[in-house]
Amino acid sequence: MMNKTTYVAGICLLGSMLTGCGGSNEFTPVSGMDGVDIYANACSSCHGENGSGKFGFLLKLAGSEETTDQIVGKIRNGGHIMPAFPNIDTQQAKLVADYLKSL
Repeated sequence: MMNKTTYVAGICLLGSMLTGCGGSNEFTPVSGMDGVDIYANACSSCHGENGSGKFGFLLKLAGSEETTDQIVGKIRNGGHIMPAFPNIDTQQAKLVADYLKSL
């Protein structure tokens, strides 16, 4: 069983590994950007290059079983620790979702 000190240290370590994620919610795509470019600018700092996850496992998206609509919903509305990206419209979010589903 994990003692309290180990648990607190683990939570602190996880928090430090995720530092910087969630701050890009003001990103606004330039007109005509494709899903790959939007992902690279708004998502890759937390979800890794090509959806591989931060440090190879945290926040991994590649191979996700989520539907396109579920991904669009998370981009637009946020998730547990993921902020909403209100400046990415539904069509742009669908481009990102389609890119992620292709990984």
